[in-house]
Amino acid sequence: MKLTDYEAEALLFLMLRCPCPVSKEDLIEWLWPDPALEPEFTENMVYQVMRRLRAKVGEFHIASRVNFGYRLMQEPDPARGRQRGKRGPAHELQMAA
Repeated sequence: MKLTDYEAEALLFLMLRCPCPVSKEDLIEWLWPDPALEPEFTENMVYQVMRRLRAKVGEFHIASRVNFGYRLMQEPDPARGRQRGKRGPAHELQMAA
């Protein structure tokens, strides 16, 4: 698994702030510290970087906080949902019924 520069920087920032959540604004300031270099549509760029990072490290390792940002989980919580393409707890409950 090879991370891009932005993915590696985002993961580093989440690790430094673990277990506290990180706002999208803080991620923007970390990834683009010089406002003159800050690209347009940065919030969407943060979403794309985090989407790719979650796909590489597992979506249970990076929890999203609705309308806030992201948080690195110390221990993944598979009860929160399921990984794409794999059957999770909800499917197992339906099968048991």
